Amino acid sequence: MQLEKYAEKLRALGVVLALLTLTVLLVGCYWWPESGDWDKTIRLVTCISLLCLLGQLFKERLRLLAPTFLLFLLLWCVLMLNSILTESYSSVRQLLLILFFTWMVMLLGGKEGRGWVAVLMVSALAPACFAGISLVNKMLVGEFDTSYRGMYIHDSGIPGVAEFGITIEAGLHYAFALVISVWLLLRSRKPAHSALWSACVVVLLVYLYFTFARSAWVAGLLASAVLVVTMTEGRRRRQIGLVAVLVTCAVVVVGFEQVIYEFGDRGLTDRDEVWAAVFERIGENWWFGHGSHTELGKVALTNGAIVSNPHSLYLEALYQFGLVGLAALLLAMGACIWTLRKPASDLGRLWLSILSASSVLMLVEMHFFVDAPNVVWLWLWLPMAGALAVTTQPKVAAISR
Repeated sequence: MQLEKYAEKLRALGVVLALLTLTVLLVGCYWWPESGDWDKTIRLVTCISLLCLLGQLFKERLRLLAPTFLLFLLLWCVLMLNSILTESYSSVRQLLLILFFTWMVMLLGGKEGRGWVAVLMVSALAPACFAGISLVNKMLVGEFDTSYRGMYIHDSGIPGVAEFGITIEAGLHYAFALVISVWLLLRSRKPAHSALWSACVVVLLVYLYFTFARSAWVAGLLASAVLVVTMTEGRRRRQIGLVAVLVTCAVVVVGFEQVIYEFGDRGLTDRDEVWAAVFERIGENWWFGHGSHTELGKVALTNGAIVSNPHSLYLEALYQFGLVGLAALLLAMGACIWTLRKPASDLGRLWLSILSASSVLMLVEMHFFVDAPNVVWLWLWLPMAGALAVTTQPKVAAISR
C-alpha cells in the first residue's frame, strides 16, 4: 500500500515535470535567462520526467504496439541506424531525446485535460504578449514602418527578448502560437474568454503580417482553416466562412498588386535552384543519403546570393537519409494525419491542423531535421508526439486530468 502511494506521487511529479518541459519548449524560445541553457534544460527535465513515468510507461506498454507508433518507431530506427553508421553521435543523442520526449507526451494523454489546456493557454498568451511588446517597442523607437515590405520584423528591439535573427524563424514561431490561439478561441464558451483569445489572434496576425514570411503566413492560415473545418459546424461554420471570404476579398481588392507580387511574381524565390543542387549533389547516395547532419554546402544562386540549406525539410531528409529515410518520414506523418482525420478530441484536432499545415510547409521551408529543440520540434516532433498520444489513447486511460 505504501509502495503504491509513493508510485502515485512519483507519477504525479512526472506529469508536472512533463508539463513544465512543454512550457519551456513553447515559451522559453522567446526569452530565457542568459545564465541558463534552454535546450539543455529541456533535455534534463524530459529525462527526469520520463524516469518518474517509467512505471506508467510499463503499465501502458500496449500503446507501443499501436500501428501509428510502430510506424513512428520505424522512422526513428531508420534515422538512428543511419546516424550510428555515419558516426554522427550528436544525432544519436538528439534522436534519443526525441524518443524520450515522444514517450513523455504520449503519457500525458490524448484528451485536453487541465494540464494540457493550461500549457497551451500559456503558450498562446506569452507569444501574444511578446508580439505586442515587440510592435509597441518598434513604434516607440521609431522603427515601425507600415509601408509594404518596409519592415521585416524578427525581433522585439530589446536585447535578449524574442530575438529570432531572421523573419522566417520569427514567423513560424508566431504562426504556431496563432494556431493555438485559434484553437482556444474555437473552444471558448464564455464571452470574456472569446475576447481574450480574439485579442491574441489579432496581435499575432499583425506581427505575422509584418514578418513578410509567406511560408509562415500559409502555415498559420492553413492550420487555422483546418481547425475551423474540424471544430465547427452548422451556423457557426457558415458565419466564420463568410467572415473569411469577406476578409479575403477585402485583402485582394485593397492589396491586389501586393497579392499578385507575393504569390505570383516572387515565385519560388530561387528555391528551385537550391533544390536542383540537392538532386545534383546527392550523387549515388539515393537510398541512404550522405548521413545525418551532413551539410549541403554553399549554393551560389543566379541572383548572387549564397545559401547553405535545402529550403525544404523533405529534401534535407532525402539528402541526409536517402529515399529510405524520406519514405519512413512520409509514412509516419501520413499515418498520424490519417488516423486523426476523425479525431475524438479537440486536442486531436489541434495536432491534425498543425501536421496538415506542416506537410505543406516542409515542401518549401525548415531545416535541421534531427537537431536540438528548434522550430522543427514545434511543427513536426511535438504534433507527431501529440498525434501518437491521441491515436493510442483508447487502449488506456490518460494520466493527465
